[in-house]
Amino acid sequence: MEDNEKSDALDANGQSIEKGSVVKYINTGTVGYVEDIRSDEDGTWILIDTTDLYYLTDYIELSSEEFIKKRVPKKEEYEKEYKYAEEDMESFGSELSSQATGGG
Repeated sequence: MEDNEKSDALDANGQSIEKGSVVKYINTGTVGYVEDIRSDEDGTWILIDTTDLYYLTDYIELSSEEFIKKRVPKKEEYEKEYKYAEEDMESFGSELSSQATGGG
């Protein structure tokens, strides 16, 4: 689908979903922006930016930005943060082992 075409994606209430729309996944309450829209033999799917997952539009409702409480970092950002935390833990552990003394 080209960017200038109208989307035929409809939410659970029959409202039109476009890229950039704020939507909510009904089952978990996940709220985010629509990054992509795709269709296949199973239905129409939207990619929500906060989870980086595709959801069937049958389980999506249009929402508003006021319900986006905290942005969930994308996988790459999470992995980067995890790597730094892991490195910090390793250096902290080596500092402890060099300072450890035997009890007696």
